[in-house]
Amino acid sequence: MVSRPAEIPAKHREAPAVPVPEIRPGGVEAGEGNQETPAEATTLSVMMYDRGNTTETYGSATDNYWTHWVQKEFGDPNNITVTFVPVPRSQDAEKVNTLMAGDEAPDIIFSYDSNMIMQFGKDGGLVELSDLIQQYGPNLQENLEETMSYGQSEGNQWAIVARRPNVGWHSMYIRKDWLDGIGYTLQTDADGIYHMSIEDFTDLLHQFKDLDPSGQGSEMFPLGLIGAWSAGLADTIIKAFIDTPNLTDEMHACYNDMFWPGYKEGVRYLNQLYNEGLADPDFMVDTDTSYTSFNGLLSNGRILAFGHDAAEVTGVKALYETDSDAEVVPFYLDNVNGEQFNRVYAPTGMYIAVPATCKNPENAIKYLDWLSVWDVAKVFHYGFEGVHYNLEGDTIVTIPYTDEEKAASEYDFERITVGDFMLVYNGKPYGYKESTEGMDEVTAKMKKLAYDAFIAAEVGGQADYYFQGIKTEADEKYAGLLPGLTSELPTLITCKPEEFDSTYDKILNDYLQAGGQEVIDQKIDLYKELEAAK
Repeated sequence: MVSRPAEIPAKHREAPAVPVPEIRPGGVEAGEGNQETPAEATTLSVMMYDRGNTTETYGSATDNYWTHWVQKEFGDPNNITVTFVPVPRSQDAEKVNTLMAGDEAPDIIFSYDSNMIMQFGKDGGLVELSDLIQQYGPNLQENLEETMSYGQSEGNQWAIVARRPNVGWHSMYIRKDWLDGIGYTLQTDADGIYHMSIEDFTDLLHQFKDLDPSGQGSEMFPLGLIGAWSAGLADTIIKAFIDTPNLTDEMHACYNDMFWPGYKEGVRYLNQLYNEGLADPDFMVDTDTSYTSFNGLLSNGRILAFGHDAAEVTGVKALYETDSDAEVVPFYLDNVNGEQFNRVYAPTGMYIAVPATCKNPENAIKYLDWLSVWDVAKVFHYGFEGVHYNLEGDTIVTIPYTDEEKAASEYDFERITVGDFMLVYNGKPYGYKESTEGMDEVTAKMKKLAYDAFIAAEVGGQADYYFQGIKTEADEKYAGLLPGLTSELPTLITCKPEEFDSTYDKILNDYLQAGGQEVIDQKIDLYKELEAAK
């Protein structure tokens, strides 16, 4: 336990000088390229989300213990005065547009709206960063190597794009405790991830239709489908039918999934299961993101397996709170054509840029380079080692304190906006696990479920092709006018089997005739142009 001085109000505390280890991944000194003190004092203004959630003791989003720590650890050694400019999180894109239009933007801006940021660059509103990164960004070049190209368009580096370590999107889930109860053993792959053949999956769905494993006497719907708004989460099943050997890179990049070889058979499979009574016949009543009906069936023990985001599942948490013996695990379905395929997120997060109005753009790159050092990132993610946490192997173990001990410490334990400092990493890039020690059983089980789901969701993962933020004339012409394809999945899942082929084909034909063919043709031309330029 560290010694602590008398209590000091958090927002007035001066952040103690805590030395940050000076070695970054790859063995290059963390300060290399960005720690030479300039002859004259300069400034740097950084956009900061204001979420309206700070406390009196914490301070504001732009003036608190952690902003002071940034000044002490980065600003002072570089003779840079760092200030933070608040932007409401709920209207960030609108506010950034307003600031840019009035030439009042801070020196560092950011947004998840990649098209907006890249358009600023094309319109001459941003600093081109290639030379600055080469000179002042050795850590950026190494630690964000896989995302640098996403900030480029037509040979210009308009943005630095945050790295997303966890790219898993959708996963399958199943009640392992029920499988154990009937003597079915889930197989694992070489990485220890659960998986199952389509044949086994189909047999299990039929078997559980006639079982009552929860002992409630209610009808079972072994296949969980999420409502009309998001039936696309069933694509974890559909993707098991993708004819990967015949899915070309061009088709993957330029065509909607529904045109891919094998996709139709995956939807047909769901149609078959639905018409055999294996899914809730009223699943389409869930028309928003709360999934009330689905979560109710799941938490009441009436669903065996389902597809969902790789994240915390509300219905599973409710299930665990009522049934301590329940065990839900992530898994993937083996592709019927051999090679696994699953859509994953691009390894990207925030798009970070430097407006052309910035007087010292080298300061912006120095700052972002400093943020990209893993030992700095750890401070924002976890606090200070030995104070806020200990590292045991690859596991982060939080150090417990009483409220009185926290209040009397020279260190701050309120971490309300700390995540918003960490611009260059969307998530934690270290591969650490967080200890579940001291957590209640439900919280611990949910944390493990989410961790395992991300891993399962990455098997066979392929991100969508990056078109460098370029929109074709057809994209602009038909924006908002083309029929939605994914939104037709509920219709295809629930139609009569004898009507499936004609319904599916009509949906695709209507799309093509409404302008979809023009969109596809121009995407193919753009794809070929971008590939030729590589």
